[in-house]
Amino acid sequence: MNFHLSKNDYSPVDVKQWVYEALDTGNRKVEYKRPCVRVQYHRAGEGIYHVDLAIYSGNTYNWNNQTYLAKGFLGSAPENQIWEPADPHGLIDDFQRKFQNQDGHREQFRRVIRFLKRWKDVNFSANGNERPTGIAITACALNWFQVGTRYNIADRKHYYDDLTALKNLAGAILNQFGFGSQIGVRLPIPPKNDLFEKMSNKQMQNFKTKLAGLVSVHLRNAEEAPNAFLTCSALRRAFGNDFPLPQ
Repeated sequence: MNFHLSKNDYSPVDVKQWVYEALDTGNRKVEYKRPCVRVQYHRAGEGIYHVDLAIYSGNTYNWNNQTYLAKGFLGSAPENQIWEPADPHGLIDDFQRKFQNQDGHREQFRRVIRFLKRWKDVNFSANGNERPTGIAITACALNWFQVGTRYNIADRKHYYDDLTALKNLAGAILNQFGFGSQIGVRLPIPPKNDLFEKMSNKQMQNFKTKLAGLVSVHLRNAEEAPNAFLTCSALRRAFGNDFPLPQ
């Protein structure tokens, strides 16, 4: 959400509070996150999805023509309530330039990002910094995604294969873990911070272990399954029971 105001005129937490109060109605839960305001929607008492709303001070309203992101919690120390330089449109541009004029490649790229985000939502606690963020997954894909295809002997054509693409990306992320099972990936736009910096060494090790299990167990079992039903059953164990089974 891009507000038409200067960062010098309002506290970042005050602006986030405006958004919080405007959204805190109806069948949903609203909560502060340091870089955003999260809206969790429910059905029958169960969370079904959430939306993270980043709050920005628009660039044309700041003397240096810079956009800033509101960060901080209500009641946190003043040094932790900041307007951080940001470039949200730059990230969108980076995303759109990936496989420009190659619609099939781009659609697979987007699907694989959604698969990995779903996997991390199912397999990690939402509390604290245990699970990687969605933006970290996206940055990994921007860096290391490779198109996955399979060759059909019958018609001698290559077809998109999302399972192969997902396995390739998960394997590429695993290869980034260095000494002590640590990983770092930077945001490609300002402030270019390490998107895994808030995860502890133990949390990074847990991420690595679960990612290795995704590749060596779930995706491998799906690849080797003799029919579509068993393939989807293997993927259910990675992506949750709402992953569809063939009729």
